[in-house]
Amino acid sequence: MTIIRNTMVVGIVALAGPAAAQDDPMETSGSLIERYGVEVALGGGVEDFTNDTLRNTTTTGGSWNVRVAVGTRTPLAFEGAYIGSAQPIDALGLDGDAVLLGNGLEALARVNLTQTEIQPFAFGGLGWRRYSIRNENFNTSAVAESDDVLEIPLGVGVAAKYRGFVFDARGEFRIARQEDLMPALNAEDPTEDADMHRWAVNANIGYGF
Repeated sequence: MTIIRNTMVVGIVALAGPAAAQDDPMETSGSLIERYGVEVALGGGVEDFTNDTLRNTTTTGGSWNVRVAVGTRTPLAFEGAYIGSAQPIDALGLDGDAVLLGNGLEALARVNLTQTEIQPFAFGGLGWRRYSIRNENFNTSAVAESDDVLEIPLGVGVAAKYRGFVFDARGEFRIARQEDLMPALNAEDPTEDADMHRWAVNANIGYGF
């Protein structure tokens, strides 16, 4: 009876062992991260408007972002990011020290063209940015104090990976919708608002898991 009992215990342990290891949440989590890839990065660059009215009213400014990417080891990845920007703005009736500040969020789908240490990619998505005038003591101009804008970012970039660290550079064009920060100059319709499309070039540094 002892021999039979011991044989049954050994058999149960042998069967339960692989299943227990397979159901280990830590091992499952680790394998998923290694398989798909996760990156956390921060960076900055330069941005400006493409519209003549806004280009004549503002100057090229700085930008910054914090982003998380999931799926960097697969052909399709997804990014979520906080984005910010700041640039001087000068208009008749507006304090000369005024700054146009932007803060927003975006979600991107990213197509990774390779799965190597040098990884070119293209991306597109949807974002929201709130523009507001800061550092002004007076504003009697046609420029609104704030404006919420829907943005559609489209662009390309390339990432370089080394011992877990990730460096990427990207260029993008951001289509703006629902903008009403200021009226367009020389427009046939005097109620028409200036387009707030933007171009941007930025670089990021982060770490991949």
